[in-house]
Amino acid sequence: MSRLFLLSKALFFRGLQTLGRWCDHYLSPPRPQSVSFRRRIPSTVGGVPGSFDLLFYTPKSYKRSFNLSSKPSPKHPILLNFHGGGFTIGHAADDARWATQVVRSTSAVVVSVNYRLAPVYPYPTAVEDGVSALLYLWKHAEELNLDIFRTAVSGFSSGGNLCFSVTYRLYEELRRLKNEDKLGDVEIGKIMSAVAFYPTVDWTRSRAERRASNPNHKGINLPGFNSMVDQGYLHPPPDMHSPYLSPALAPDHMVKDELPDKLVVMTCWADALLAEGERFRARLKEMGKRVDGYVIEGAIHGWDKFPTFWRGNKERDKAYKSAAESLREFWGEANDGNQSPR
Repeated sequence: MSRLFLLSKALFFRGLQTLGRWCDHYLSPPRPQSVSFRRRIPSTVGGVPGSFDLLFYTPKSYKRSFNLSSKPSPKHPILLNFHGGGFTIGHAADDARWATQVVRSTSAVVVSVNYRLAPVYPYPTAVEDGVSALLYLWKHAEELNLDIFRTAVSGFSSGGNLCFSVTYRLYEELRRLKNEDKLGDVEIGKIMSAVAFYPTVDWTRSRAERRASNPNHKGINLPGFNSMVDQGYLHPPPDMHSPYLSPALAPDHMVKDELPDKLVVMTCWADALLAEGERFRARLKEMGKRVDGYVIEGAIHGWDKFPTFWRGNKERDKAYKSAAESLREFWGEANDGNQSPR
C-alpha cells in the first residue's frame, strides 16, 4: 500500500473522528472545558525536525508567572496527556472531558500533546515528540508556574502506550544530554505517576491473537482502519520488542527504575487489548508498584469517546473521577473541597 494512499485513508478517518469529537463535545452535554491557551513548540528529540502544538487546560486558580503580583502563587502539578487514534488519527482536543475532570478535581494544569501523526510521521516520532514536550515544560516551568517534581502522564489507547514509552525514552534522552554536557539550564523533574486508559502495550501480538485473547471481545469494525494503522505507524518495520513500542516487554530494570511507582490502569471488558493490559498491571504490581484502576465492565475499546447526546455516560464519569482522585492523592492534595467548580 503506497504512503500516499495510506495518507488519504488517514485523512478520511481523521474527518470521521473530528465529526465524532464535535458531536461529543458540543451535542452531548455537559460541554467540556475549552482550551485555556496553546503553544507551538519545536521538536528537540530525535532526527525528524518540525513542530507541534501543546493545548493547556488550567484551573481557575492558575496564573502564569508574568501575571503574578509580588505574592508568589503556588506551583501547579503537570499532567501531560496523549490522545489515542492508533498514532494515525486523533487530536489533542479529543480528551477535553478527561482534562476537565482533572482540573476540577485537582490544582493541576493539563497539557495535551498534539504529536505528529503517521503515515507522514511513523514510529518513533510520536514518542520523541512526547519527550520534547516534557523537556519543554520542565525548561519553561518557572514561566508557566508548574511544579516539575509533580509531573504525571496520561493517555488513551495508543496514548496509553505513550505514557510508558515516552517515560522510557525520556531517561535515554537525559542520559545522552548528560553525557554530551548538553543539559544546559533544563532542571530535571520527576514523573511521579501515570494514568493509562485501555493502553496498547505489546505489539508482538497480531490483531488476530489479541482478539482471540478475549472471548468477550466486541468492537466497531472500520474496514481498513487497522491495516492503515499498522502500515502507517510501523514503517519501516521496527523491532516489535522495543520498549519504546511494546512497553510491557521492557527489561525488569527499566520497568522498576524508570516507570513511576504509582499508576492507574483502566482496561475494558470487551477490548482486544484487555489481556495485555491486565498482564502488564500484574507485572507492575509484582515490581512493587501501586496500580489503581479496574476493568470497566461491558465496555469496548474507546467506549468513552462516543457521543452520548442526551443520555450522558455514567461509566465514563465514574472512571474519570476515580483516576483523577488517584492523581490528587499521588500529588499530595487533600480532598478538602477547595477545588473550584467550573
